Amino acid sequence: MLIFGKDKQDHEGSTLESKVDSNGLIFFTTPVEFVELKAGKGSPAALMQTIVLQMLCEQGDAEELPNGYRIGSQAVAALDEEQAELLSLPPRFEGRFTAKISGHTRKSSYKVQVFVEIGGDEYPFQRKGPYLTLGSNQFYRLRPSELLALSALEQHQGLNPEQHDESENLRLMALLQTAQRSGMKLDLSNFNTLDVVVPDDIGVIATQLPDGSLELCPSLGDGSTPDQLGARWSQLDLNREGGVLRVENRLVLLEPEKMSAIREVLGSKRIPADKVEEFFKTPSAFLDASLVNLDLGFSLRVMGVGKLQHMDFGPLDDKKRDWFSTDNRPQPPEALHKSILCEEELDSFKQKLSAAKQQGADSVEFNGEAFDISDTVKVERILASIEHEILHHDNAAAAETPIAPQKKEQVTVLLRDADQINHCLRSKAKTSENGFDPDWGSLLRTPYPHQKEGVEWMLGLLTKAIQDDHDDMYRVQGALLADDMGLGKTFMTLVMLGEYLRLQKVAGKTQKPMLVVAPLSLLENWEQEIASTFKKSPFRDVKVLQSGRDLKEFRVKGADRESAQLAAALDDDDTMSESDIRYALQIGADAGVHRLDMDRRLVLTTYQTLRDYQFSMCVIDWGVVVFDEAQNVKNPNTLQTRAAKGLKADFKLLATGTPVENSLGDFWCLLDTAQPGLLGTWQHFRDQWITPINKASDEERDDVRREMGARLRDAVEGFMLRRIKEDQLEGLPAKYIRTAFPQNSLQNVEVVKEMATVMRGGQLAAYDAVLDGYRERAATEDMRGQALTALHQLRTVSLHPRLHEATSLIVPGANQARAVMSESAKLKVLLEQLDAIRARGEKVILFLVTKQMQRLLKLWLDQIYGLNTHIINGDTAAVQSKKDVLTRKGMIESFEAVHGFNIIIMSPVAAGVGLTVVGANHVIHVERHWNPAKEAQATDRVYRIGQTKDVFVHLPAALHPEYESFDVNLDRLLSSKLMLKDAVVTPDVVGESEMVKSMGL
Repeated sequence: MLIFGKDKQDHEGSTLESKVDSNGLIFFTTPVEFVELKAGKGSPAALMQTIVLQMLCEQGDAEELPNGYRIGSQAVAALDEEQAELLSLPPRFEGRFTAKISGHTRKSSYKVQVFVEIGGDEYPFQRKGPYLTLGSNQFYRLRPSELLALSALEQHQGLNPEQHDESENLRLMALLQTAQRSGMKLDLSNFNTLDVVVPDDIGVIATQLPDGSLELCPSLGDGSTPDQLGARWSQLDLNREGGVLRVENRLVLLEPEKMSAIREVLGSKRIPADKVEEFFKTPSAFLDASLVNLDLGFSLRVMGVGKLQHMDFGPLDDKKRDWFSTDNRPQPPEALHKSILCEEELDSFKQKLSAAKQQGADSVEFNGEAFDISDTVKVERILASIEHEILHHDNAAAAETPIAPQKKEQVTVLLRDADQINHCLRSKAKTSENGFDPDWGSLLRTPYPHQKEGVEWMLGLLTKAIQDDHDDMYRVQGALLADDMGLGKTFMTLVMLGEYLRLQKVAGKTQKPMLVVAPLSLLENWEQEIASTFKKSPFRDVKVLQSGRDLKEFRVKGADRESAQLAAALDDDDTMSESDIRYALQIGADAGVHRLDMDRRLVLTTYQTLRDYQFSMCVIDWGVVVFDEAQNVKNPNTLQTRAAKGLKADFKLLATGTPVENSLGDFWCLLDTAQPGLLGTWQHFRDQWITPINKASDEERDDVRREMGARLRDAVEGFMLRRIKEDQLEGLPAKYIRTAFPQNSLQNVEVVKEMATVMRGGQLAAYDAVLDGYRERAATEDMRGQALTALHQLRTVSLHPRLHEATSLIVPGANQARAVMSESAKLKVLLEQLDAIRARGEKVILFLVTKQMQRLLKLWLDQIYGLNTHIINGDTAAVQSKKDVLTRKGMIESFEAVHGFNIIIMSPVAAGVGLTVVGANHVIHVERHWNPAKEAQATDRVYRIGQTKDVFVHLPAALHPEYESFDVNLDRLLSSKLMLKDAVVTPDVVGESEMVKSMGL
């Protein structure tokens, strides 16, 4: 067992011991010393190691042991150089690797050996966990790509000879090629020119036959065409779990899941002519969406015409019928200039282009037209030109091209129709009112005034929706509850659902079942909210339609998915009757007591389950359907969005605190799901609301965004309710923003000059050195690309001038910690604010992104204030397992349980979802997030229902004595991005190019 880092003695003190085994590294000490280290007591070096390891635990990359920590080999390989130095790990291996390959991949005698190459000579080596060893005393830390390759090699070598079949041999080569592409210096001999492909997804290619039917072919995502694949399916034994296809110079390795998808497509190979439209509209009725990626769309070829055209699934309109014509010609890529008019459409087209190329398509459908994409270089050049036009507003002239009189008249009619529909719907919303008072006495807790208002607003629209003629295309159908985070959207929604049942009972009408669709991580929260909302549940019962819960109770035996219900029913003549459809869920009266759609039942499910069982779900006559975190249906082209729009309900409620995440297109799709027609078609919406923003100059764009946002808010009046905490809602304390810079777009700003301090000494010298070095090189060199490097260096220096020398910043005590923090102007301000907060006996969250700074601040602040500060840094994607959630909850509870002053450090990314920290009433953004929405979400962890004290948001900054510093420029740009509090449009992210321009780099 190899041991490293043993009793290192220097000014930093001793460190943890570490030992390596086949699974990774173990860091350990005595149980007594470990308890002290976790409490913040011990040598600075060991404390810093403990901080690093504890952060890895919080991120799920390490495991705590009784006397230390275990890190898996992959996590060790992924450590950055500073982490490795702090943990006293050996250096990376800088040599090359060479593969010796013998035998044929089809033979069990196939063999691969790998050697290290040093100075032109090859040497054998050993691997133990994350280390490569040469001889008895040379140890190197493997990179992730190297660990991937060597682990795959060892796994292959460990197989029995009879297991060395072609699949296993090619799987090894695929992993070695992946490692090579990921940066491993590896010579693979003849496999350097032969690609082994492992598909990420299986899609669909459809060929229209002379009789109008479709023949389906799997798409492997590698650009292979039906002709290339057609003759090769015979290579596969479809009864085996995996397989291999040879396509030109590629070997396609099919893992068991991908083989299942191929069997799924080939098993539904023919779609009869009279079912083609149904296939396009509801592909998941023919193919299992959990196996085949239907969100990719599909590529279509007419028999006799060699070229493929990529299309999205959806209703088959007249234009799509024209695509079957053999004389239809796609437009040249230059025509994209007239079709792509905003960033939303550019992003959408790029996604379609990627999917089309994966399926080997020569053209792609977009905005109702087909475009030639066969010349990849040309298309990429045109897209780059369009992106430049959009970002620099050079498309104004094209947008103002005179419209032909006939076309202009058609546009005018469409605009008038859209405006009339909008006016009609808004008039209905204004006259909607709830006929009776909600039964507030049935609740376990008293609603806040804004929550009562929200419930009554929902009930007013719900009542109108029930009263309207259901055959009226433009009846009231739904609403968007877009309240800020932390105002109780789930609570209000549950009260509305209970009142719906009471309303139906009083009216003598059927108390229909209700559906809540939410992310998997929130289903448990919904169950908890039900238990804490009602004195007596108004629901018959609550069923969680999810695998591992109640889904199995409602599956039809032998029909656990809805993928083959149409295809499997086809007879020898490729015909079938609608009555042959077998739904995968037990629904309707025939299911008796086992039916899912019982009256008064509340069904909780996920967006994925809705997608996979949409055929059954769309048949049910729901009373109310709720979409929680409704941004999950913001993309109109995904199957789950189409499933959401296809659900039949008296009323649909979409709930989200972020109605616009990335673009105004999100908002249009949400409203079109809740209330079809309110904002017109996408093209109308784009021309009305997005084009004016795109045409605005750089100087005018933010003002135009504000204006469009306010006008758009008016256009959805009555159908959207959005309150923010700054509205001084009753029951919430005040929030004050403390900054050194005057703000025009924020409320309750306290301008405090002490929040900014001028850089001095080493920090000023380091800052100037970055600027001077950049400007000197810029005078003689092409500096394209170098400006961003300089920008990041200035950002780092603004935090601390010696941040890149982390080990030199590990100091032994409180006085030294104060001294080293005072080398930074910003951290000096931070200390002053923390001292004041401690004097008040209150708690504070420090938000920053840079992990080096997080680690050092914990060490220093623990030394200065005698604390044991927690760091919550895992990103939101990591918050999936229950263990992770409980760990973070435990950290917050521990932080809040301390009497009086305490500090917790968080990443604004980790703080964006699912964390409530109302025990703190101070927030310090040590490092500003460049996305104002992310910064606001981070602050919302403390400013929400349950907060009893006034909240203070501190924005410390470092100043330059002669000109505007990095912090000053970033603050100005962030301030310019802030929108009106009641506007729909969310602020833009500050772009690196904007910062470069602002700082004159």
